[in-house]
Amino acid sequence: MKNETKRAPKQGDSVLLRLILTVLLPVLALAVSVSFALLCARYGGVRRSLCIELGERSPEAGAFVRGERDDAAYAAAPEPVYHSAGNYRLRVAVNGRTVPVILRVRDTRPPTAEGIETTVPLGRSLKPDKLIRNLRDESVVRVAYETAPDFGTIGDYEAVILLEDASGNKARVVSTVHVRTVNDGIVLEAGDPAPTAEDFLVGSYETVSMTPITEQMLREPGVYPIRVTADGIEAETSLTVRDTVAPTGSGITCIAAPGDTVLPEMLVINVKDETAVETAFLTPPNGNSLEPQTVGVILTDRGGNITTVYSTLVFSNVAPTVVEARDMALTVAELLPEGSYTEADFNMQFIPNKPGLHVLAVDIDGERNLALIDVQDTTPPAIRFRRKQWYLGTPTPADTLAEADDVTDVEIEYVAEPDWTKPEQKATIAATDASGNRSEKTFTLKLIPDAEPPTLYGVRDRSCYLNEPVAYLAEVFAWDDCDGDVAVTVDASAVDLTRLGDYPVTYSAQDKCGNTVTKSAVMRVVAAKVEENYAQSVAEKVLAGILTDDMKLAEQIEAIYDYVFTHVRYVATSDKQDWRSEAVRGLKLGRGDCFTAYAAARLLLEQTDAQILSVQRSGGDTHHYWMLVNIGTGWYHFDACNAWTGKQRCFMWTDAQTKLISGSYWRYDKTQYPAVATVPYNGGK
Repeated sequence: MKNETKRAPKQGDSVLLRLILTVLLPVLALAVSVSFALLCARYGGVRRSLCIELGERSPEAGAFVRGERDDAAYAAAPEPVYHSAGNYRLRVAVNGRTVPVILRVRDTRPPTAEGIETTVPLGRSLKPDKLIRNLRDESVVRVAYETAPDFGTIGDYEAVILLEDASGNKARVVSTVHVRTVNDGIVLEAGDPAPTAEDFLVGSYETVSMTPITEQMLREPGVYPIRVTADGIEAETSLTVRDTVAPTGSGITCIAAPGDTVLPEMLVINVKDETAVETAFLTPPNGNSLEPQTVGVILTDRGGNITTVYSTLVFSNVAPTVVEARDMALTVAELLPEGSYTEADFNMQFIPNKPGLHVLAVDIDGERNLALIDVQDTTPPAIRFRRKQWYLGTPTPADTLAEADDVTDVEIEYVAEPDWTKPEQKATIAATDASGNRSEKTFTLKLIPDAEPPTLYGVRDRSCYLNEPVAYLAEVFAWDDCDGDVAVTVDASAVDLTRLGDYPVTYSAQDKCGNTVTKSAVMRVVAAKVEENYAQSVAEKVLAGILTDDMKLAEQIEAIYDYVFTHVRYVATSDKQDWRSEAVRGLKLGRGDCFTAYAAARLLLEQTDAQILSVQRSGGDTHHYWMLVNIGTGWYHFDACNAWTGKQRCFMWTDAQTKLISGSYWRYDKTQYPAVATVPYNGGK
């Protein structure tokens, strides 16, 4: 045998080995790690599969890449939502490399649903799917009874319903089933119609009998047992009558003799409720007081609902009196029996022209009493025709042709609209007052072509101021029967506002049919003693002290009247050539004659929305000045001069009212002005 000799390692070999183990191997490992990191950085780590729940949307391609990568994409788009469980092969592209992946769609969620409570007729079965609602699952669901009700026996059952989807996921739902021949009862509001036997039955049965339901039961809150026999089966149910609606009623004004017993039901009327109502005082009235008392009356129905109404109670020795509405003052003799008193009088005059209940104070032989006056309006309006002729082809309201006398407001209308193309016909006008009283009147209506020109109002000799603009149409307007307001044109070409003097001015108006009216007047150019801006500043200062922002126009003009009437003391001097200067004089010095009062009132009224026309008396040895004012209720006389003995306040008067005081003091040329209202002014209402 050949001897083998092993060479012992040399010292140099050991050094080399140690060098390899300690230096080269770590360097090699580092190189491999860096290469692997560079490779991962380039391609990214791709998951080979993802799992989602059935019905969820497919994930974005980046979901397959480990780390955040926004450059991943599907090679072919997947379905947005997969409706069947399974494994779906997809391809994801990232940094130029396409990798196959698997999307695993799993169904692990059980179905969901809600059980319902229902009542079914005896012997009628229901499929289990009729006892659930809002069934949700991503696959087909089998619905079956795990515990079914006994539909052939009356009773209450909890049905257990099994839900199982296509993946075998299961859930259970409990529903309540009432098997009945009749329902568990009916709830009615008091006063509702009585239910029939069919209203109680569950399903269609042959009814033999039912407990009678009486009118008393329907108006008395409570629970009433009802027995129904149907198809030979007796069953018990109930009728519940409730009252949730509070009673209604109206308080009244009542007068009782001192010492009389007053019950709460005496102070209310029109009490309505479906059940019986009891009355009681909120606070008992004071039988010793002769002043009007507000008394609360509590209305309580059988359901415990409460309403409180308030009435007026008066203890008096004067019995209530009924009078027909009128414009003449009430007299004591109409209230008290003859011989029952020595001396009696009202504390203030009362005109019973407003229907309703009124409480008046009356002194009887030195003792104060209260009287209840029931003003009733049972008289229909009296129709008067203003005219029975109008214009062809031009409809007009009924109150253009007729008016009515009544103590209350009246609505006037045609019973049937006339034929405005027919020259002659019968027409009927009806008038209905605020109390509902109605009258009718028939007349022959004649329609003619419009051949009448408009009427120009306010055209008169006037003055204006040197080198100041002129409002030529101030206080000037035209009215046509057929067309109403008509535009007015003015020819003032001859007026030279730079020179003092008298100049002609011509006004014209033409209606739609071509009828024309023309009037001329003189415009006198005078030197102004007071500048317009200064006059307006004086007026604004006065108005700031007598008007408030919440005043209506009717209140504004009355405040202006009262101020001028009391502030401008009458003295028989004024400058009648310059109304503006005289207005400032009157407002600042507080004295002047009728022209001063007219000018001061005019300056103040021009700052409001009132329509005004200046008026000068016709005839007589002296002049007199005032205005006509219209605030939308018609034209009325407005004279703030306080020269009259007795201080007659000619504020918004009719012609009849001025004539009642004097037939000549307010005489004027009516042909130059629109017709003044015939109904007394009522404060702008």
